[in-house]
Amino acid sequence: MAQFDLGRDAAKFAGELSKLLNCTVCDGIRLSAVITNPGRVVIAYKIDKYDLDPTHGIPITLGSKRPTGYLSLSFRLGTDAERQYLMVQSSFMGLFLDEHLDQPIMHYDYERDKGDGYPEAHLQVCAESDAWDALSLLARGDKRPLERLHFPVGGRRFRPTLEDLIDFLLAEGIADKRPGAEAVIEAGREGFHHLQLRAMIRRNPGPAIQALRDFGQLPT
Repeated sequence: MAQFDLGRDAAKFAGELSKLLNCTVCDGIRLSAVITNPGRVVIAYKIDKYDLDPTHGIPITLGSKRPTGYLSLSFRLGTDAERQYLMVQSSFMGLFLDEHLDQPIMHYDYERDKGDGYPEAHLQVCAESDAWDALSLLARGDKRPLERLHFPVGGRRFRPTLEDLIDFLLAEGIADKRPGAEAVIEAGREGFHHLQLRAMIRRNPGPAIQALRDFGQLPT
């Protein structure tokens, strides 16, 4: 196994994300990996070490067609406790109407060890609902905006990926797709799940060993 290198491995991850976008719903996108301080990296679109917050949307379009919407992506990375693998500290994957990211539609958020009582991995939808307003008023005594709800989505290990967001764009007809996009999405999703499964086994090998014994792959 190659020795872990934060800058190199983060740049590789940024390249993989860029390739995923350009092989599915975007054209000529390049995400940057910027080292912020020892052991920390930010990956996003059109950022530099002086400004790490994304302010430019990624156009959802192929070729010169007018974008149907814009994506905003930000991944803050560190290392795991053993300093062997990249670890996502937090991520944001959002769909916006405008290039300047002033009109959000929905976003997936992840924050490791989130301490405010909300789920680490969650979905927020920037919309309104009369039914929710009525339920909130009845249950809480106030109208909590729908866009402030944190819907749990899979937890730390199996949270939504960029592949899932792209899959949503294609399924709902929001984006045009390149030929072979489905295969690219599925390969990326499967790769993420394999990495997460390995991480789960590394932290808690007992169930995996027992499963292998149950399946006859290890002696009982």
